[in-house]
Amino acid sequence: MLEQAVKSEEEFDDGFFDYLRCAINDLCDEIAKKFDLYTSRGEPRRAFILDKLMKYSCYGCIMKVLTHQREDGRADMLFVQNHKLAVNLLVEELRRNLEKAGLEPNVEEEVKGVYGRPDILIRTTATGIIIEVAKTLEILVEVKTGAGFTYAQIFRYFIERPDAVLVLWRVTRRQIIVIDGEKIRGLLLKVMEAALNRGTVILNGEYKECDHNPVRNEPYIIEDAQGLVDDFLSALAETIPSVADTVLGIIRSRLGDIETSQQTVEVNNVDQ
Repeated sequence: MLEQAVKSEEEFDDGFFDYLRCAINDLCDEIAKKFDLYTSRGEPRRAFILDKLMKYSCYGCIMKVLTHQREDGRADMLFVQNHKLAVNLLVEELRRNLEKAGLEPNVEEEVKGVYGRPDILIRTTATGIIIEVAKTLEILVEVKTGAGFTYAQIFRYFIERPDAVLVLWRVTRRQIIVIDGEKIRGLLLKVMEAALNRGTVILNGEYKECDHNPVRNEPYIIEDAQGLVDDFLSALAETIPSVADTVLGIIRSRLGDIETSQQTVEVNNVDQ
């Protein structure tokens, strides 16, 4: 399936990226058909399939997670409410800070479909926040309220939005990590290539069984709910301002780049 190899980061081009993304979508659709992996609306579970293709290097493990899913993968409502609170407060913190900086953000909840973009649009999603700036910049704020983290999820975002800047907010770890999609393009292609290779092996049935146990059905038990809530709320109050400052810094930097680029174009036009 994959005939063109990625040799260096300098060889990244939009045409090859689009080819890889289309190939991944087609592959995920074929795997969904083979293993009956569809949503309640009858759509292929592309995100789930791609996540497993990128997360596991063992073909046997990939087969197990595709064919033996957890009986109850729902998160405890305590974590769900923690996440909602973090997103809710961050939206207001961003709006307040952007307005103080002389910008006028527009906040929309779970927008789908075609819509006109204002200069700055803040949208909430299932996992965090998307900030769209001047039609040229997307900032994804991925909110993690627990210890869980996988690069597979991060790379899935960049496959959808390769030019975005991702801000990973690990609330209880009090960590803010910034990953610029433009700086990891070569690596992104290698990750996509690996997912295609693994998916092709699975689709063709060329894998061997393994003795690993990647599927765990035991429910997660919160042993110290009081301690978890106390730590989360204090970490939330401490880190929200820093997350907003990080996002605002990215926007200021990029808006400066945009203004400089526009001025250069104007000067060139005048010279001509």
